[in-house]
Amino acid sequence: MSALHPPLTTVELPEHARRFSKAAAQYPHHARVQQRAAQHLWQWAKPALADTPAPKACVDVGCGTGTLTRLVMDSLPGVPMHAVDIAPGMLQALRDSTPDDAPLHTHLLDGETLSLEQLWIPTQSLLVSNMCAQWFNDLDAAVRRWLTVSDTLAFSVLLDDSFTVWKDAHTTCGQPCNLRRLPTRLEIDQLLNGLRSEGLAQHTALHTHEFLDQHPNGLSFARGLRAIGADVGQTGQPAQLRRVLSHLNQPCTFNYHLAFVLIQRKPATQS
Repeated sequence: MSALHPPLTTVELPEHARRFSKAAAQYPHHARVQQRAAQHLWQWAKPALADTPAPKACVDVGCGTGTLTRLVMDSLPGVPMHAVDIAPGMLQALRDSTPDDAPLHTHLLDGETLSLEQLWIPTQSLLVSNMCAQWFNDLDAAVRRWLTVSDTLAFSVLLDDSFTVWKDAHTTCGQPCNLRRLPTRLEIDQLLNGLRSEGLAQHTALHTHEFLDQHPNGLSFARGLRAIGADVGQTGQPAQLRRVLSHLNQPCTFNYHLAFVLIQRKPATQS
């Protein structure tokens, strides 16, 4: 196991990365939906990858504390795994929970700008990512860079029709919602259509799934986001929520609508 850290300091990290880093110790306890999404992503992607050449290396972008990392490593024993995250605390938690002899390499890098110049691995490789890409400013550009790193991508991303109860409460209270803008299903379709039409992808697949997360009230939901470091919105700072939380003073069910995406540069039948 190795830790590879380029010159990226805590001072240079965006606010959400610093908060994720601080939340690493309690992240596994509170990130229920993220863990379910990782399992769903890998169960969905594995059959599609069965007829492709075995990857010579794997990458997990936005690995966090390693739920998806471990799923992939358990399925592909001996294949080097490169875990990438912008939060140093997350990488440390992953290293601490991984045996020393595991083929794990951690990289303190920004997953949105990850490219071949930063991570040189065999092209015949697999890049996975779970619930990370919604933090990107330009998902299209990030996916195109990812395709310079690996010939197969499998990732999940939150869609814009998530958190309906939360958004409705803001509307009812006459308060702007500070959630980050999330991609739409149409935008994901357009991304995949563009990659195919340009010859950058010869096979793509997309499906969506909604996860429900129940809380006794809105305050519980907000505390859960803070506990995993995900309470930074469009302004780059945690939102002021007193009126909304007062409105959501009863049991609530919050929806997480995710897109699961598979992109292959080579046909699945090609060896």
